[in-house]
Amino acid sequence: MNRRVTKISWIVLAALLCLSLVLVPGCTEEPVVPACSTYIGSGQLDGEGIPPDFFSDLDVRKGFCYAFDYETYINDGLQGQGVQRGSPVVEGLPFFNLDASMYEYDLTKAEQHLKKAWDGELWEKGCKFTLLYNSGNIPRKVACEILAESLLGINPLFQINIQPISWPTFLGKIWGTRDMPMFQIGWLPDYPHPDNFIVPFMDSTIGAFSAFQGYGSAALDAKIKAAFEETDPVKQQAKYYELQQIYYDDPGGIVLAQPIARRYFTGHISGFYYNPVEPAYTGRVYDLTKANTGGAIPFKNPGTFVFQTIGPIKTLDPAWIYDTGSAMQVGLIYETLLYFDGEKTDEFVPLLASEWEFNPADLTLRFKIREGVKFHSGNDLTPEDVEYSMERWMVMDRTGGPTWMIYGPLLGVSGSGDVTFADIDGAVEVDGDSVVFTLAGDYWELAFLQILCGGWASIVDKDFCIAEGGWDGTEATWMDYNIPDDVGDTALYNKSSGTGPWKLNLWEPGIQVKVERNDDYWGGLAPFDYVITQVVEEWTSRKLALLAGDADLVYVPATYFDEMDDIESETNLNVYKDLPSLSIDAFFFNEIVCGPSSEE
Repeated sequence: MNRRVTKISWIVLAALLCLSLVLVPGCTEEPVVPACSTYIGSGQLDGEGIPPDFFSDLDVRKGFCYAFDYETYINDGLQGQGVQRGSPVVEGLPFFNLDASMYEYDLTKAEQHLKKAWDGELWEKGCKFTLLYNSGNIPRKVACEILAESLLGINPLFQINIQPISWPTFLGKIWGTRDMPMFQIGWLPDYPHPDNFIVPFMDSTIGAFSAFQGYGSAALDAKIKAAFEETDPVKQQAKYYELQQIYYDDPGGIVLAQPIARRYFTGHISGFYYNPVEPAYTGRVYDLTKANTGGAIPFKNPGTFVFQTIGPIKTLDPAWIYDTGSAMQVGLIYETLLYFDGEKTDEFVPLLASEWEFNPADLTLRFKIREGVKFHSGNDLTPEDVEYSMERWMVMDRTGGPTWMIYGPLLGVSGSGDVTFADIDGAVEVDGDSVVFTLAGDYWELAFLQILCGGWASIVDKDFCIAEGGWDGTEATWMDYNIPDDVGDTALYNKSSGTGPWKLNLWEPGIQVKVERNDDYWGGLAPFDYVITQVVEEWTSRKLALLAGDADLVYVPATYFDEMDDIESETNLNVYKDLPSLSIDAFFFNEIVCGPSSEE
């Protein structure tokens, strides 16, 4: 569903409100339009706030890009473990342009642009708004502080407040209330292709960020589509290079850095390998082992893997997930048809599909479904479960979610607003012991296989889901389950029946998730009786838990890499360094605060 509120809409709304006040007898004061967000102050360019469309001004955006001290951020926020990038396309992806234009920290150029912004009014009156980041994320806090200090130094009338909020609330504001004027978040690949970085940052209709920022245009969307569908590698490179330049010329945000990752396990954990597309910080837990290796860190909780992180999960429903915390839990409980082979991003191993084949003549991708697999409920896995899972994913199509990744490859559209139920029903078909997809073009073959590795493509238990009040699989009810309002509105929000190595034992939102071993797992017993994910926001508490053996792995922000280096030689830590991430962090400018909120 495409929703947009343009700058013109805000102007028209303001004009109508002002007119209504002028017509009131005795009204002589300047009419004031109430701010739609508590983060934009007065909601006007009067020195006490900013208007909802503040960042629609290109000079504001360019001025902010020049005002950010990238080198200090990498050194202080990432402890030197990052490389500045000029566009969403990062090194390691096809068609990455090493020589792409990048903004430098240049206060003179920043001042020049900010003096021109809003016809000079910004420089004269100043601005005031709140910049938010997810609590516990120290590098993002550092980035916010760097930007706020720099802008204040340019003009003391530029006042930026900084406020931490919880991770679920933060995500809800990006894709729900949309009331943050500017926000910082990272992007991990859904599938390792430049399209998966260009689309969320630049596509005006389906971009995970851009569609909710008011960024982009139909013309730019056409360029993005043409680049992805180009089959000539030379021409395709030229088109992706052009898109990288466009993001510099018309920035939708401040592209910060491509991080270099690390992992700190106790020495009792082994088996970790790094795949940059794996969303779970832990890597594939099923491949880890735990044994007493001695050393300064005590061996505790045999048979249990404990991971401490900073962000609580939002849901257990595969069709809703679009955050790493939820994706990790779904990956423990559910399974997909196939998955990446070890560290590779373009080769796969079978999971719930025993084999598959692509036919370029008719664009069909056929998966033979594995026999003898049971869900946690005791129900048998069937091809009908696979068909139902994919169609339910398309039916749900939650706002700001991952459903665009199945609509594009199969139907060539961005979401459920562009299709009928017959389209959904025909997109995935059961044929004997197999399930058949028909792709929109042969250029989707590799990308669609990569997409099917994501947790959103997990296979759910049809009978269980229906019994819990989920969609019944019919045309008569599909609109009742289309675009749910809230994360808790789905049948599988806090209930699950997957086929994975573990099954849900306990979920205390904001505190911990505990899964227990599935003794009937078709692939063999999991290495741990329990996997416990605990939410511990405070860094020192996580560090002490790791050194005491109470946690086997903790989230370590890059800000504390030096601190960990100081104790590494004194402990039996198992440390993995210089892990080449396929991620990027950025500030995003919201050009339509509190919108879009209605149909075009």
